[in-house]
Amino acid sequence: MKTLILVCTLFVWLPAANAQTTRANTINLNTWLMYYGNHMVSEKIGWHSEIQWRRNDLLAKSQQLLLRTGVDVYSPKNYRVTFGYAFIQTYPYGEFATANAFPEHRIWEQLLTSQTLGKLKLSHRYRLEQRMLGNAANGNFSNGRYENRMRYMAKATINITQGEKPVYLAVYDEIFLNFGRQVAYNIFDQNRLYGAIGFTLSQELKLEAGYLYQLVQLRSLDVSGTAKNRIENNHTLQVGLFHTMSFFDKD
Repeated sequence: MKTLILVCTLFVWLPAANAQTTRANTINLNTWLMYYGNHMVSEKIGWHSEIQWRRNDLLAKSQQLLLRTGVDVYSPKNYRVTFGYAFIQTYPYGEFATANAFPEHRIWEQLLTSQTLGKLKLSHRYRLEQRMLGNAANGNFSNGRYENRMRYMAKATINITQGEKPVYLAVYDEIFLNFGRQVAYNIFDQNRLYGAIGFTLSQELKLEAGYLYQLVQLRSLDVSGTAKNRIENNHTLQVGLFHTMSFFDKD
């Protein structure tokens, strides 16, 4: 509970602390289609695979392609550590579009913990990212930049039907904070608030479909007239397929 209160406080305070006197706001309508795979190869080791196809103007235009993978290390005490790599290609979209599409290489480390409170299942995800970002001015890595970012997500799920294939509700909030010498305007990077309905298709497959509100503070300022922080308000249809399986006999 203390962690959740801290996250809510940061969400309210940090954008204001880093904002100029005025802001330039825009609204985008997006669709994110996602696949998450966690495949155990032993009791302690697994492989994480992830594909996210992100579209702008619902499905009409490219927004981002994200490919992420990693090695999972499992603990019997309800936590999992992951070390991985991601490649991201970001495309020009919306009112605050970049000049060109640009790439990103990302190294990431993560700790995931879980607990059960009655019928409520809770998880906490702590992630660090080391980001090698391309240059949107030329679309490649020449004169690019390096940034560090930390993320915290709290997610809750509860079954609304019983049986072998329950339907469930899921909500989460995730805050993104930049840190390090390279950060200029935006310690606060973004916040994501999500609600969805989930369907258990089998022991190995779950499908979630829901709404994501993403508040993003962009790195550069709008300097036409008075300098303004540029803020994206992204309303997103999010559909995710979650696949978990084991390649070994647990018996």
